[in-house]
Amino acid sequence: MRFVDPNGLRATGGTYSTKVLAERALSRIMGAIETGTYERQLAIVQGDIDPKTVTLSELGRHWRDERLNRQGQPLREKTKQEYERLLESTLRPLADKPIRSITSGQISNWWKPEQKRAPRQANAAYKHLVTLYGYAVKKRWVTATPCDLEGATTYTPRKQPAVPTADQVQIMLESVPELSTVPESVQAVIALAAWGGLRKGELFALERQDIGTETLDGETWITVNVSKAVEWVKGQQPKIGQTKSDKGNRSVVLPQRLNDIVTRHLKTVAINPDALLFPRKPGVNEYWLEYQLNPHWRKVREQAGFTGRFHALRAFALTQYGITGATAIELMARGGHSDIRTAMKYQRTTGRETDLVRNMG
Repeated sequence: MRFVDPNGLRATGGTYSTKVLAERALSRIMGAIETGTYERQLAIVQGDIDPKTVTLSELGRHWRDERLNRQGQPLREKTKQEYERLLESTLRPLADKPIRSITSGQISNWWKPEQKRAPRQANAAYKHLVTLYGYAVKKRWVTATPCDLEGATTYTPRKQPAVPTADQVQIMLESVPELSTVPESVQAVIALAAWGGLRKGELFALERQDIGTETLDGETWITVNVSKAVEWVKGQQPKIGQTKSDKGNRSVVLPQRLNDIVTRHLKTVAINPDALLFPRKPGVNEYWLEYQLNPHWRKVREQAGFTGRFHALRAFALTQYGITGATAIELMARGGHSDIRTAMKYQRTTGRETDLVRNMG
């Protein structure tokens, strides 16, 4: 987004994921120019905060530019876009207010209708608000945080997202070859997600060299080396990035039931070590688009009578791994989690209560 500054020079106002966000940003810049506060706006971007007048939106922009992730790297563009979206949508009623003027009462009045309208979004927005004020307190731009709503940082869905059964997963795998409009590679995608627990971004970043084998006691096991993930940022082409968690780099051993599926799929992949395991198009070494899998996934899940998300396969994988008796640390390692609470969110009850009680004696 470009504009003409007070000196008559063309300037850029940054890149935005949607036309609406760009128009809002341009409107704020034009207003700043008209009121003579443009230089202050520019200073905020450069890190010279005026705590008396800085707004929540301006604080958010500054925080996004300064924040580092757990790997000590700047936030990903997609992550930045999500935080910006929260300020531009859910937190919009507070966004243009100076942070020193926002009261706990105003936050409460904002929270109540938002929590009823979209509880998950309200929870994410409130947690971001808490983070921003915690940052402002640390910088001594405010003396205390007005975020004092009890329980607002905790969100528990009324119903956990659906997870397929083992029978449904098997039906999905068997149905792919029968669906003429679904690429055969989707069978391997589902297999690695359902029994390896890989995230979608990790799956589509895999290269031929990431697939290996181990021989133990005369048996062959296929291994998957996870060390990167595809990043999908609105308005940009897919690109390679780091795994989501700082524990995301890992080696995953696959159940032997997948040997035939993976071996068969490898025969369709170029022999180059850096050839993508799942290219966007045959013969073209390009990453899949973020939503390219969706129509294929809907057709495959329909065959099994399942209506949940593709990400549910990851919950299935980690639940099945837990059933074997894996410890919490082992579950975290296989899933690439750095937080035990996150790992536990992927666990589901399995309907085997009677068997467990019987084992109690």
